[in-house]
Amino acid sequence: MNTIDDSLNGNNTNSLYKESLDDRVVVILDVRNITCRQSMEYSNTCMDYSKLLRDIVGSRKCTVAIAVDGVSYDDKDRDVYRIFHSELKRSGFRVELVPASNNKGKQEGVDVKIALLAQKYALLNKCDIIELMTGDGDFTVLVQDLQAEGIRVNVTSFSANLSYSLKDKADEVRILDDMPLVRMEQKTIKEEC
Repeated sequence: MNTIDDSLNGNNTNSLYKESLDDRVVVILDVRNITCRQSMEYSNTCMDYSKLLRDIVGSRKCTVAIAVDGVSYDDKDRDVYRIFHSELKRSGFRVELVPASNNKGKQEGVDVKIALLAQKYALLNKCDIIELMTGDGDFTVLVQDLQAEGIRVNVTSFSANLSYSLKDKADEVRILDDMPLVRMEQKTIKEEC
């Protein structure tokens, strides 16, 4: 796949682990981290999350794909992003919603939920690789802890969102800017992604 960031002569390899088609993969999508950048950079396009998931997993075995997002409610107590969350489900992701952690609607618990999910699947020996879709440098310690447990951690992110420390520690880095699933045809009418 030509979407791998080759800024370090081919691969960012912090481990001697060799990938196999028998690898069990857990995909964790940090929804706001990825969609905010996509909205900023590609505001007239929609991301094909189903294709993204297929491209990330490849021919390996997907244990689970989880999209973690904060939840906000409208005046009828419904999830404001329910249409988008339904699209993620149709694309193959299990959606985990985290309620606002304070009265200002901040979604501070999302990072904690992502870390807990990654640790859970690693500790239960349910995966060989965790595909972490975020650029948030707060996950650098998580990546190092998972690697210490023998889990390979790959990161997928937009280049402008990708923390240097996360890029440096990940076993492999994919840059979304280069993937065709982002540069799709522009919308002709107002549609919601």
